[in-house]
Amino acid sequence: MVLDIDSPLKRKQDLYALLKSQHEAEMKEMNHYMAILSRINNGIIKNYLHKLLDDGLRHIEYISTMMSSIEGASSSLNLTKKGIINSIDEEKESRDLLLKCIALADDVETKSLLKSIIVDEEHHIKILEHIEELVSSSGK
Repeated sequence: MVLDIDSPLKRKQDLYALLKSQHEAEMKEMNHYMAILSRINNGIIKNYLHKLLDDGLRHIEYISTMMSSIEGASSSLNLTKKGIINSIDEEKESRDLLLKCIALADDVETKSLLKSIIVDEEHHIKILEHIEELVSSSGK
């Protein structure tokens, strides 16, 4: 089947391909910013990188929604109880790994930063547990 260059299907396929390329570019940029962030000492530059990361995440969400719409999938995330439980388990594994890191760290600053990340991980666990409750109650 040869598609007319102006056909709606061809236009959707072309749009999807371009969106996919942009999605990959955004991911690559975010990975780059995250990789260099820890090596930057200038507070202003760090704030700019955080802004770029925040914007990149938002762009990825928008582009993913557009791609889902073209694919015919629901644009809203399909949350499953199993998926949420897996996420909770992953957050708990991260927390436990960080606790092991604290035990091995010698300097106070490293221990302090790791503890602050653990606090965030605990918060993530609580958020995910609440999401699980909301999903469970909405399914009834």
